[in-house]
Amino acid sequence: MKNFKILKIILLLLSCCTFFSVVNSITVGGLYSTPGKWKFITKFCFQDQGGHVIMKLFHSLSKDTKILLYSDKNPNYNELLDDIYGNKYSCEQKVSWNNYEFSPFVNNPNDLDWESRMQVKSVMQQRDRFWIVAIADCERGNRSTGGGTGSNVNKKYFAEYVFSLSNNGDHIDSVLSADQQSIPQSQMFYFLLYIIMFVITIVFIIILKKKQLESKVLQFFIVILGVQLISLVLFLANWSTIIKYDGPELKYANLFGNIFSILANSLFVLLILMVGQGWTTSLYYGSMIKRMVNLSVSGLLFVFGVIVYIFVCFKAPEFNNYIYFYDTYPGYALLAIYVFIIFFFTIGNTLSRRKQNDEMKKKFILIFTIIFTLWFIAQPMIVVCAHFTEPWVKFKVISILYQTINAIFYIVLLILFRPTKNNIVVKILESDDKFGLEIKDYPSPKENSFKNEKVKNKKFVAF
Repeated sequence: MKNFKILKIILLLLSCCTFFSVVNSITVGGLYSTPGKWKFITKFCFQDQGGHVIMKLFHSLSKDTKILLYSDKNPNYNELLDDIYGNKYSCEQKVSWNNYEFSPFVNNPNDLDWESRMQVKSVMQQRDRFWIVAIADCERGNRSTGGGTGSNVNKKYFAEYVFSLSNNGDHIDSVLSADQQSIPQSQMFYFLLYIIMFVITIVFIIILKKKQLESKVLQFFIVILGVQLISLVLFLANWSTIIKYDGPELKYANLFGNIFSILANSLFVLLILMVGQGWTTSLYYGSMIKRMVNLSVSGLLFVFGVIVYIFVCFKAPEFNNYIYFYDTYPGYALLAIYVFIIFFFTIGNTLSRRKQNDEMKKKFILIFTIIFTLWFIAQPMIVVCAHFTEPWVKFKVISILYQTINAIFYIVLLILFRPTKNNIVVKILESDDKFGLEIKDYPSPKENSFKNEKVKNKKFVAF
């Protein structure tokens, strides 16, 4: 217990070091050397409490260069999104749609205080809104297309910018886009929760082993918790880079964080299917066909889940709104697998329950089926929620909802397999152990009766 308290303190200190020694804004900088072209820079969601755009540095060889801001309230916002990298609309049209613009700093050799030249734009609005930031110099581009010295003009052209974006709020939320706020805090909470559950599971396994009872379910479950923890470590590493070091997103940390999350979900599906069919609790655990179906279904969920995530979400352009990979046309095919699992799980468990002669086992299968059918139903419900949630809150709502639902059912599984004397699972394991029954493949009651009848017939002939 003392070691557990020390571990908890270390993790709390780690979370404080990771998220509370941070900058107060996210900084964006770059170069622009293509006059005549409208260039997308970044996208940021300001919260309803407002925020700031602070232009720290903006130098250009042309006074016509502009850094432009576009709110999603803009009537031309969707047209702009559809033509971010296209040429459907001209540079002049896109510039004319802006909600606000910054001009280059005026060079004053006597003014050495660069902070005095900073330009600040305060953002005030009634709800969270996405803003697009872009840069363009249409006038310079038009002059350079006339030939003659135009090519020289292009070669000499140069613009440099550095600006910061921030929301009003605490140290963490001020750095994050409003659609991302609360996600790092919630993931740190679930990281600590899964660490606690990991330790508790180890304790439960030790107790069951001391009682010489079966602990395979909890051993499998601890693997799932380990995969979830790896996923959360990768997510938190990504947030730490953004929040603490004002750095760019670690795309591959985020990618593999999602891959491990999909893997944990697929393994949990496999565990639920196996336990529902009587793994470690019934002599008549699933047939070879059922086992193959279990592995095939969980494998399909993982492989196709990763493929859909990579091609739909990971490779999506930066300016796109958050996409929950299940809430896409390929994702709907994955949901069809969940619909199949619900029927396979409930019907298979009902048939397995009918084979049992032990009332305790019948009761356990019924309770387990009811509880975890709700978990299977919750997966499509998350997609429904994602589909009808507004884009500026979708990311954080789906992320937190997904983790919360999983955590609730993880806790339920731990409660069901707790090694206490009055627990129904312990009673089942003790009764099997008492009669010296080994949990393995046994023939069904009908097969037993058929074999016994054959033995009787053989004995009668021999007699």
